[in-house]
Parts: sequence; structure tokens; C-alpha cells
Amino acid sequence: MTPAPPVAKRSGTLLPLIAVVLVLFAVAALWPLLAAATAQAQLSVQIAAGLATFVVFFAAIGLAGRTEGIRFATAVGFSTRHAGWQLLTALALLAVTLAVTLALAALGFHMFGEGQTGLLPFLYGAVRSFLLVGFGEELIWRGYVLGAVRRNLRSGAAAVLLSSALFGLWHYPGGQDVLQVLVTMLFGVLWSAARMKIRHCSTFATGTAHGLHDLALLVIATLTA
Repeated sequence: MTPAPPVAKRSGTLLPLIAVVLVLFAVAALWPLLAAATAQAQLSVQIAAGLATFVVFFAAIGLAGRTEGIRFATAVGFSTRHAGWQLLTALALLAVTLAVTLALAALGFHMFGEGQTGLLPFLYGAVRSFLLVGFGEELIWRGYVLGAVRRNLRSGAAAVLLSSALFGLWHYPGGQDVLQVLVTMLFGVLWSAARMKIRHCSTFATGTAHGLHDLALLVIATLTA
């Protein structure tokens, strides 16, 4: 299959990439404090806090894209062209990530996170898992970061490995243990390699796969709570 370029083909500028990564890690470091402060707040406040973090992320990416002269949709690697093929790709990726997660869970490792009690919290959790976390993280990491690293390093393999390592480490302040961080890195490599090597695979495909994966884990955690 013909490899699909992650975002743009032009040469990169390192400073916008560094700025975006610093913003990502700064917000990740502050997130436990924000989550603790809003844990007992109304659901609307928790929703606003969750949305605010992604507004910051995408604002940083938008500014970085303007600095590099790249449109936002291009910067985040998003396209709905060949949507049917992309959905099939997403289902294949989902099968792999769920198989790994369920196998580790069967071995006794904690892989599912926390379930939700109550209809409204569950519905918000479902939307958050699929859209904000699933699609949002793919637009950020398999879209902008993967593409920007590749433009700067001129190496697809280095872009996959470096962006995936950063992606895994980014989850550590949020409460993931070492095994979960390593699994997150592994999934980052899988989704990044799909972007690089599977024809017509944009962040629409990886976002769907990631979102469905997180949604499935939420459902399992809720049913087994």
C-alpha cells in the first residue's frame, strides 16, 4: 500500500513543535489538581473543565500551524476522504488494541479505569471518551505532533517512536502506572504506523479506533464496577 503522509510535506520549524509539546505537558501536570478541585462540583463544571483543556491544546496547535503556514485540518491530519476504507482501518486497529488490553486484564493487570454511576455521568463519559479523548488525542498526537516531528527530523521511524514515547509519558501525570504508560506508548506506535503506512489513513481513522477503544473500556468498567 502507498504510504500516506502524516500532514504536510514542507520543512518543519522546531520552535512551534516545542511550544505545543510544552503546553501539552504543562496542562497534563496541572490536570490532577484541576480534576481534584472539580471532583465534587456539578457535572456542568466538570464538563467545562474538560473542554477547557482541549481548547488550550487546539489553540496552541492552531497558532503553531499558522506559524508554519499550514491549515488547521492539514496540521492535525484530518480527512474524511475514503471514509469507508478509513472505518474498516479503524475497526482493524480497534481489534488489535482491545485484544492486547483484554489479554493484560485477563492476566490480572488493571486496564479499565473507573466506571460511571448514573445515566448523565455515563453519557458524558461516553461522549468524552469517544470525542474528546479518542478523537482529540489523535488530532493532537497522530496529527500535529507526529507530522511536526517528521517534518523536523525527516524520518518516519523517528517520528513514530518519538511522538509515541511522548504520548505515553504525557499520560503519567494523569494517574497511569508504568505498565499503562508502556501500553499507551505501544498503541501510539500502532496508530502512528497506521497513519504512515496505511493508504488513506487520516486521524479520522485513528480517532475512530481510539475513541471506540476508550468507549469500550468505559462500558466494561461500568458493567463490572
